[in-house]
Amino acid sequence: MKTISLLLLPAILVGVAVPAVRLAQPASADDPRPQEDALKVPEALRLRHEAFVAEFARAAKDTGKVGDAARSIEKPATAHFAKGKEVFKPLGLLPVLAEGRVPPGHAKAREIAESLRENLPQIRREHRDLIAGLEKLAAAAKEESKPEYAAFAERLILHIREEEEVLYPAVLLVGETLKQKPDKK
Repeated sequence: MKTISLLLLPAILVGVAVPAVRLAQPASADDPRPQEDALKVPEALRLRHEAFVAEFARAAKDTGKVGDAARSIEKPATAHFAKGKEVFKPLGLLPVLAEGRVPPGHAKAREIAESLRENLPQIRREHRDLIAGLEKLAAAAKEESKPEYAAFAERLILHIREEEEVLYPAVLLVGETLKQKPDKK
């Protein structure tokens, strides 16, 4: 296997440093591996979320106004990151669906998408609160001359927008696509 530097592209676009990783080759139509494992958060997104969690933990340990601002939103941010581990799993089905195939046992992906649809108003409220807290974190970081934390807060705000504008709609589209496909066992 070769190290895939393209994995870094999404992280670079939002300015997050993520270590290079080795990727297994994706399953092809002729591959005997089961497709159930496709119901998982895509690796690039999982790695980016892990980087955000690590950066957030570092900010929360900081002293002064930066640490205070990070700790003030630590509980909702931690809960939000945990939800992402479930809500983005249907995105792992995108490559299979894009090939016109239907993965077996995709009912769980439909359930996740429906749950997201039902919870979007609450998630958007949580996002507003997180953004307000991240704006305070950025302001504190600028005041204390800690530009790395200001940049982190700005990247995370951008990621929240990305979730609302791209990732959540993609999960909903996966759910809608799967509703139109017959279940295969």
